[in-house]
Amino acid sequence: MTSWWRSRTDRERSVLRAGAAAAALLLLFASWIQAERSRARIAAELPALRASIAALERDAQEVARLRALPAVKPAGRAPLASLASDAGGVPGARITVIDERRARLVGDDIAFNALLDWLRLAQSAHAMRVESARLEALAAPGRVKAEIVLART
Repeated sequence: MTSWWRSRTDRERSVLRAGAAAAALLLLFASWIQAERSRARIAAELPALRASIAALERDAQEVARLRALPAVKPAGRAPLASLASDAGGVPGARITVIDERRARLVGDDIAFNALLDWLRLAQSAHAMRVESARLEALAAPGRVKAEIVLART
């Protein structure tokens, strides 16, 4: 390599040096452009990432709060069939027992407060928790369309 370099004239060496310097400057400029694009992308993503962290922290606090709640220990487990008679507190609702662990409440136009009271009763007297729920607010205030599946814990 050194013999090849020495065999070049001074003018050729100057041109080669200038070309190498220009190539180095182009590489440096291309690297700077890429770094600037990455910086701009990260700066644009940062607010969403911060919001995601805040949501995760809120979720962690909610999990800690729920874990701190005492376990529901009913005095005695009433049969699920009695849930249907307890539905008298939710006019317009139909309750069906799915199996020995689960029951379903369905209502097209029921009072939301009555539904909440009935859910509290199902939790305390029958050790039931909401497994799935689909609620839709109706035009009338305090009225909902609901389909809720409860399961024993």
